[in-house]
Amino acid sequence: MDTKVVTAAKWSLITEVLAKLITPITNIILAHILAPTAFGILATIMMVISFGDMLADAGFQKYLVQHEFEDDHEKDRNVSVAFISNLLFAFILWAVIIVWRNELAALVGNEGLGFPLAVMGALLPLNAFTSIQMAMYRRSFNFKFLLSIRIITIITPLIISIPLALAGFDYWSLIAGLLVAQLFTAIALCVRQDKFLSLYFSMGVFGKMFSFSAWSLAEAFSIWLTAWVDTFIISRYMDAYYLGVYKMPMAIVTTIMSIATASMAPVLFAALSRHQRNSKEFERTFLTFQRYMALFLVPLGVGLFVYQDFVVQILLGPQWALASIVLGSWALSSAYMTVTANLASEMFRAKGLPNVSFAVQVTHLIVLIPVIYVCVQYDFTTFVYARSIVRIQMLAMAMIFVALYIDMNTWNIIRNIKTYIITSAIVGVGSYVLLHLYNSMIWTIFCICISLISYLVVLYLFPTERVVLAKIWDSALARLRRS
Repeated sequence: MDTKVVTAAKWSLITEVLAKLITPITNIILAHILAPTAFGILATIMMVISFGDMLADAGFQKYLVQHEFEDDHEKDRNVSVAFISNLLFAFILWAVIIVWRNELAALVGNEGLGFPLAVMGALLPLNAFTSIQMAMYRRSFNFKFLLSIRIITIITPLIISIPLALAGFDYWSLIAGLLVAQLFTAIALCVRQDKFLSLYFSMGVFGKMFSFSAWSLAEAFSIWLTAWVDTFIISRYMDAYYLGVYKMPMAIVTTIMSIATASMAPVLFAALSRHQRNSKEFERTFLTFQRYMALFLVPLGVGLFVYQDFVVQILLGPQWALASIVLGSWALSSAYMTVTANLASEMFRAKGLPNVSFAVQVTHLIVLIPVIYVCVQYDFTTFVYARSIVRIQMLAMAMIFVALYIDMNTWNIIRNIKTYIITSAIVGVGSYVLLHLYNSMIWTIFCICISLISYLVVLYLFPTERVVLAKIWDSALARLRRS
């Protein structure tokens, strides 16, 4: 199992590193071609589509990865029922979007843009067709194959969206890139299949799956609401320009952070699911993943906060200057959320407790919604900082629920990463002071280099971290020799 987990983590990490090298390049080019308004329009469309995608999935993906089946026959039956159900729900939801496209567009602040919303609805059946098959590859730790699939979704927007944007197709270039990427993914999965999915369906199997997945669906809804409620509020009280300025830097942060999260979280969930009945191995696996993720993510979040203006200027250009505060505050809060509350959610799911993760999300929403609703009445800056600060409440609730429902000492989670928090804070304060001594691009680049070196030097002062750094160094050298 450990060998499978390490191999899966390696391929998953390679996938996300490639994605995060190519995707930002695509977004940077598009950000210089298109106005923030185009990204704001896409954000409101994706708010509706992601909601439909969540309903169509019904939590079946997580069920198939987490559940222990008696034999392959039972597994194949469940896969078939999940596949047919998801595809049917997706087509129904797409039909609903087509019929009420104008009303939905007005609801999310894009009145008159019902047609692009209806076109984008094609993502629902395409996602339904691919999601169950990809879930089974994750269950079997076959992340090497998923690399080739992910490459398709990475490259397609680069070769589709940019030429269309240059031709003046505005937000349609973004829509086309996403649709074509998912279409190519579906085709690739069809070509790769060793055997086609059966057309078996049973209401008994469906009922059993849904009885478990109902809580997963509720959890997914709460996560969706947490992720999109700020988008909805901005679209109602501001305009597409502010929404674009808000969502683009958040997408950049998510892209950078997901080098670790998107690559490690699926592997962690699959590994924890296999160890769900062994408390010792369960905790060891979690703490190992958390520590290696925090080693990179915590200083990354602090660094993006300190150098927020420089990053936005380089990546997006002068028309996005207001995006700096969004990028900095969201990066800092995301770094700590990712290695604590977000990973805790993987524990709840792996233990078959999506209801607990749902409770964490609900308690957060009770605080989040009134806070950002009040703050949006003031100005954009107040709204941005409030949205990031209020995430501390979710972190605290996640730790409380871990103590109540998981056989693990909550303080072990904090102690496991305290070195990276302390080191990043020290280097971050020093870097901020150093950065403001002069105002030039060369000086900023020099400060970034000094920050990186200082982080490694300070970290090396901790004896326990020397071992971790030595392992990473030896592993890198071994791979270089093999290549």
